[in-house]
Amino acid sequence: MKRILNIIPAGTFSIIATVLVVYLLLMPSADVENSWLSWFKFKNSDKVAHFLLFFFLNLTYLYDYSKYRNPHHTNLNIELALTVFAAMLGLLTESCQLAMDAGRDFSEFDIIADALGAFAALGAMRWFGGHVLRKYVFERRRHRHHRRHHHHHSESSGEASQNG
Repeated sequence: MKRILNIIPAGTFSIIATVLVVYLLLMPSADVENSWLSWFKFKNSDKVAHFLLFFFLNLTYLYDYSKYRNPHHTNLNIELALTVFAAMLGLLTESCQLAMDAGRDFSEFDIIADALGAFAALGAMRWFGGHVLRKYVFERRRHRHHRRHHHHHSESSGEASQNG
């Protein structure tokens, strides 16, 4: 599994997840009620679904960014920008539901659930996700500047021992 995850180019999961979320949020309500999603019906189930969709959507964004940068080189500002992008995608899909005549209703509570899901994914990734990815998923590889830094460091320590 680890080998397969490392072969797939960074960004692939984000593209697939974005298309899937947009499709699910913009499909006509009659299709939702007649699909496999119909089992997921209880009080406020749509809010839970929105939260989970945007949790996993942002998790894919943060995973792909970590894969691209290596988890110990991620930047909080970029992670926040990805999270805000995910939340804004929720606002955009709700606005599209308002404009489309597909039986879907605009709901500010859905937008809140979307944003909470996206930010929960950021929290999960910041607290323990990066560690899990470094340890169990990503191959241990060093960037060029690591090799250069370590190589330079070993040369200078060798010179110090020769001169000392």
